This record gives sequence, C-alpha cells and structure tokens, in this order.
Amino acid sequence: MSSIEKMLAYNRQWSEQIRQENPGYLETIAADQQPEILWIGCSDSRVGPDQLIGLPMGSIFVHRNVANIFATNDLNCLAVLEYAVDELKVPNIVVCGHYGCGGIKAALEHSGVQPVDLWLDQVRFVRNRYSAELDQLPIAERANRLAERNVESQVYNICRNTIIREAWKRGQEVNVIGVIYDIHDGLLKQLGLEFRSQQDWERHDRRTHPRPSHTTPHMLRVE
Repeated sequence: MSSIEKMLAYNRQWSEQIRQENPGYLETIAADQQPEILWIGCSDSRVGPDQLIGLPMGSIFVHRNVANIFATNDLNCLAVLEYAVDELKVPNIVVCGHYGCGGIKAALEHSGVQPVDLWLDQVRFVRNRYSAELDQLPIAERANRLAERNVESQVYNICRNTIIREAWKRGQEVNVIGVIYDIHDGLLKQLGLEFRSQQDWERHDRRTHPRPSHTTPHMLRVE
C-alpha cells in the first residue's frame, strides 16, 4: 500500500471513529471556529501543537515556519496575526521554540544565500544582539540559549506590532506567551514571558533592556 493510500485509509477510519464517539462534532466545528490559541511554532515535525497540549480540533490556530520566527516584514506572519486577533478574537498567542532546532543550529554555524539561509538571518540578528552572553557559554549550550532568546525576540516582535497594540488599546483580551519545548523529555518550559497589556510588556522591556540615563552635564563656570 502506498503512503497516500495509508493516509486515506487512516483518515476514513478516523472519521468513522469520531462520528461514532461524538455524533455531530464535525458538523459543529465545521459551522464556526473559535480557537483558544494562536500557536506560532517551528515547522519541525517533532513539535506539533495538537499533541503537545492536548486540545481538541478547532482549538488552535496555527502558524509554523523554520525556527518559529515572527517576521515583522512578512505578509504571511502579519496576515495570520491580523486574522487571529481581529477576526477570530483569539485570546492567547503562544510562541513556542524548541531545543534541538535545526534552524537555530544553522544560524549559529553558517550563512549563505539559499532561501533558508536568508530566512535565518533573522535569528542571526538575535545571535549578534546577545553575542556577549552566548560566547561565554559552552558550545553545547549555545544553541539552547539562542533558542530561548529567539523566542523572547519573537514575542517582542509581536508585542510591538500595531495589531496587538490596537487590540490592547481597545481592551481586547490578548495574552502573548513565550515557551520552549524540550524534545528530549516532551515538556514545555516557561520563560517568564507572558504579557496581557501594553503596560505589562513595557515594564518587562524596561527591566530587561534598560536605556542609558541622560543626565544634564555640569555647566562650566567661567572665572
């Protein structure tokens, strides 16, 4: 049996099982979608959100790409965010990175002109921003720490976006959350990134990225 035949056979079995166990379920979710989460994750085949958090079909609006990037100049990313927030009124946005990410590893090791290399330049910007911290770590730990910093940077890109700012301004519930997934033990890890308002995000931003203070220079006294 070919791969497509196996897929279709499983699909028929799954559909029949769903209809027997929960009559009317498929008709209900076909009528409307009301997802609880917009999931922005990596395309890695080992990091599927449905399996990780156990929510039923119709609960997760998904956007995945190499290295879980929210690119502020990418129309695909922006269209997903706008539709999720403005149309579906999704209350939770989760950015999920993961340890053992091939995109993160590639961003650390090399660069080039292939499409994936150009895409990963956005992770290299993160790497360069935190180079002092990353260079102090053992090589084996750098990729994991960069994966965490990359999640943080993508969360910040979302919180800075006009779509989110306008939603918060009008009082809409939007929680932006950053987590990391460990493919070795199957557990999600919190990173202390959860923002429910513009004020939440700005407080965290000031605390973690303090601006230099501007003091008035002493006036020279002329004798």
